Amino acid sequence: MKLHPVRKLQLDGFFPMNCYVLERNNKCFIIDPGYQKETIQNYIKDENLEVVGILLTHAHIDHIEALDCFNVPVYLHEKEVEILLDDDLNGFGFFNKEKDYDINTIDIVPINEDTIIDLEGYEISVIFTPGHTKGGVSYKIGHDIYTGDTLFEGSVGKWDRPTANLDDLKQSVIKLIDEQAEHMLIHPGHGRSSTIGAEKRFNPFYNEWKRAN
Repeated sequence: MKLHPVRKLQLDGFFPMNCYVLERNNKCFIIDPGYQKETIQNYIKDENLEVVGILLTHAHIDHIEALDCFNVPVYLHEKEVEILLDDDLNGFGFFNKEKDYDINTIDIVPINEDTIIDLEGYEISVIFTPGHTKGGVSYKIGHDIYTGDTLFEGSVGKWDRPTANLDDLKQSVIKLIDEQAEHMLIHPGHGRSSTIGAEKRFNPFYNEWKRAN
């Protein structure tokens, strides 16, 4: 079995962000469709892919504005559903924007760490990584981990947003780096990809928090 290499779409909006496409046998999941609905739709059409679901690492505006790009189930942590539904929590209210879609038409599938998502024989596992939001998750498939706004190259997510918690973020970052093999690739919601090994050595937040833990 072969999983295609990571497909990353760099989208521009309030904050440039990374949207990922996980593909196998022309079936795919989209991770965090942040902006530019037509860009995502055109890519899927050009690649002749069938979207079977959308995976959200968390429900902030820059990760969900194009949530209705396809009429498919949307997976997010059960603790994150409230944020998706509340514009005062997800950022639409802060930026004084309205959704281009009716949230009540979205097929929401609550998940947790026991959830296993199948992509044509490949298992996508859910790692609960709260802190940036109360229901943030990372997705692991093969040698790749999609960390959303929890862990970046040389940095971590902000903890000054609604439902954020610094202690939770510290534990999530330490858990990700300590429990995953150093060769694992991390693909964040913003910026460049990295490896667990590189973050263990050079991420200043991890190293400070680990010493104090």
